[in-house]
Amino acid sequence: MMTEYNRHFEKILDFLGIYQELMDCHLVDFITEGLWDKCLPEKLRSELENIDNDNIWAENNADTELNNFIQLTRSLSLESCSAVVCVDDLPKLLPQFFKERSIENRFIRSKSEFMNIKKSYEIEILGKVIAQTTLSTHSLVIDAGAGKAYLSTYLSEHFDIPVLAIDSSSVCYESAINRQEKIQKRKRSLTKVQYIVQKLDDTTNYNEMVNTCYPDWGINRNLILTGLHTCGMLVHSVIKAFLHTKDINLLLVVPCCYHLADETLSGCWNFSKNARMLAQQSIERSRHNKDLSPSLFYRAVLQVILHSMGYYNAKIGRGGPLNNFADYAKYALSKIGLDKEQIPSTYALQKIYQNHIHFKLRLRLFQMLRIYMSSVIEAAIMLDRIIFLQNNIQCSKVAVIRLFNPTLSPRCYGIIATKLIQ
Repeated sequence: MMTEYNRHFEKILDFLGIYQELMDCHLVDFITEGLWDKCLPEKLRSELENIDNDNIWAENNADTELNNFIQLTRSLSLESCSAVVCVDDLPKLLPQFFKERSIENRFIRSKSEFMNIKKSYEIEILGKVIAQTTLSTHSLVIDAGAGKAYLSTYLSEHFDIPVLAIDSSSVCYESAINRQEKIQKRKRSLTKVQYIVQKLDDTTNYNEMVNTCYPDWGINRNLILTGLHTCGMLVHSVIKAFLHTKDINLLLVVPCCYHLADETLSGCWNFSKNARMLAQQSIERSRHNKDLSPSLFYRAVLQVILHSMGYYNAKIGRGGPLNNFADYAKYALSKIGLDKEQIPSTYALQKIYQNHIHFKLRLRLFQMLRIYMSSVIEAAIMLDRIIFLQNNIQCSKVAVIRLFNPTLSPRCYGIIATKLIQ
């Protein structure tokens, strides 16, 4: 039987098939490749060519091509998917993991424990869910891609939960140990966190690591696998580990860095790197900031200059002065190795810029459309993983969970899954 996730996913794939060129393009080629004409449907393009320059982020209910496009992208986002659950829905979705009496009274805020506001906020929300499920099932937590072990330490310090924190970075390990020592010295407490430095992939043996670090635990007891902002392909590895490791009974991960995952799990669609990068954009933040960085248009004009000089694959990267185009161009051209005498004069650079200034509003509108698409691509990437889990006979419950406020934490969705009781 087709689930709501499958239906939503199919609608997304239909949409992305229509707007694939808009999704896959790169803004540096906006002028040189004629992306305005190449990537936009004629009706939408014609309407945008006559749009008012003021407040291009304004939305209304008018029957226009732009508003129809915006409303369609919104309807295809995870925000509009009826199967997405919120934190308050979890006790009904997973009653076996919420048998413990509410931990609200035990919940301690973490802002003073060496974290910035965003990280503290995320740890409070996710930590509460993990603590509730762990205490209800007397589980041990595996924190995959633990970084500096913020989540691991929080669970141990405030809820006395044993945690195996695993990360591939020795630098993160040293930072985590230093942080734990500071907290223990201040609180005069012992930690139940064991930290391992190891690369995580599809072959990782989590049972073996638990047995090594917690020899008295007994591997036939419950394990919970989690990760906050689990980067790129690590998400795929932990999903497969959840399915293949019989003692891991609950998975709760918050994916991020979509651009680092170069394949899908369901095989329904392969996303280009540009599309995966676009999925990283935040509509909420873009709407709040309104103006795009001048570097986007500067780089598109610079591409015209680079092509005229025979450079077609130049890598400029970030940085450089943004007070005016001439200074930016001189910085960029010197960065790729041009001698001073090869770099056009300030007057020549400014003239080139003025000759292309009419593209500026169009690029802003073009990027606005792409940012609206970002939530659709994010939904596709997340649902690809959900459907892969759904199709596995071991899974009992699978859901996308909205955990965070997207303005503060753009990667606000998690994946939660449980196994059938054997």
